[in-house]
Amino acid sequence: MWIYLIRHAEAEALGSGTVQRDFDRPLTAQGQEQARALARTLHKRGIVLDAVASSPLVRAHQTAVALLEVLAPGLRPVTCDELAIDVWKPGKLSDFLANLPPLGPRLPERREKAVAAVGHMPQLAHYLDWLLGIDKSNLTLEKAGAACIRCDGEPRRGNGQLLWLVTPLWYD
Repeated sequence: MWIYLIRHAEAEALGSGTVQRDFDRPLTAQGQEQARALARTLHKRGIVLDAVASSPLVRAHQTAVALLEVLAPGLRPVTCDELAIDVWKPGKLSDFLANLPPLGPRLPERREKAVAAVGHMPQLAHYLDWLLGIDKSNLTLEKAGAACIRCDGEPRRGNGQLLWLVTPLWYD
């Protein structure tokens, strides 16, 4: 199974404009462009996703929608509470990702499921460490950053291999 961990793009600051709750922070104009640039970059590299899960927070959901507009137009991300801020249940997140229904028909030449999980720091870094079997690393995802992990079978602690980790400077 392939897992793409993606941190949400740049969001409005808490208290700016009418944004009073962290949950409701939307992407900035720059954040919207970051999310689109990531989607274009993944598309150019031939990455096909079977499913996309998103934190319920607005900024993560908007990032996931921007990915799907390029990678699977007309489809929507699946909300995953385990990707929300301050939630750390790696086993439940793994089960959720492994059981996500596909966005559409799977390509016959593909044998392994590929899913994206759009969320927040530090939870994404903790999940990355967990998949790699590391207690605590210095790995981090910048806003609109992405990491690709290949798991041998179902995603479980220690059965992931980090293939790449990129920042928005790498896109396009």
